[in-house]
Amino acid sequence: MPASNLLIQRYAARYTLEFVVIFLGVLVSFSVQQWNEDKREAQETRRLIYTLTTEIESNLGYCKEHLKQLRHMQLVNQAVLEEGRLDRDFLISQHNQHPFGHSYLDDGQYRYWTTAEDYEQLHLWMVTWWNTFAQNEIYFNSLVASGLLLHIEDPELRESIEAVYTTKKKRVAVNQELLRANSEKIFSWAEDKRDKSKVSRTRADIFDNDFDLPLRNLLEDRSQRIGLRIMSLEYYIASLEALRTDLGELFRNQDTSLEGRR
Repeated sequence: MPASNLLIQRYAARYTLEFVVIFLGVLVSFSVQQWNEDKREAQETRRLIYTLTTEIESNLGYCKEHLKQLRHMQLVNQAVLEEGRLDRDFLISQHNQHPFGHSYLDDGQYRYWTTAEDYEQLHLWMVTWWNTFAQNEIYFNSLVASGLLLHIEDPELRESIEAVYTTKKKRVAVNQELLRANSEKIFSWAEDKRDKSKVSRTRADIFDNDFDLPLRNLLEDRSQRIGLRIMSLEYYIASLEALRTDLGELFRNQDTSLEGRR
């Protein structure tokens, strides 16, 4: 074989080997980079699921306490209808047994209103309280705004998360507004009585002594509105619990996936 051909073959073998080495190096580099990216996304999704689950746990606690308050409101309202009375002593006795009026302490805990000071203006809230629903949605809203929710690949789970925080929660909000409208009508009933009176009268005096048919009708409507709120909130709590279970399953799958990549 001529020397020139041998030299060409040696150069060809050398450059071919260098090309293969470089190609394999690039391939390995891309594979490692992709592996790291997949691992980072899996860890980010795991963090997302954990934080969202924590928010749901908090909301479940809030919703269950809120449900207890609504049930107590229902019991007090039923007692008022059965007895046909709204005098101060009767309302205080009922609320002490079934408290629902409350405020929040600095640590986020509830303080139910059962002191003499709390009851100074009890007619302003005992029969016109609609109990605002305000669960925590900060993290969910940030997930939607940032697009991180798309890190959850399962489209059914994503739709379930969005449905819980939108359409299913909306039922709770709609029934809250119905109760609010009813509460405002009860308040207007008392104000109308005061305005039409020939002498100065307090709201307490009107509620104590003017229990008439229009008020009874409003209180019966109130009972129905509270019942709707209870039903919608029970359904919402069940939806939150189901979502918590689904997220927990996905969280465990993410853990298994991460273990398999180590």
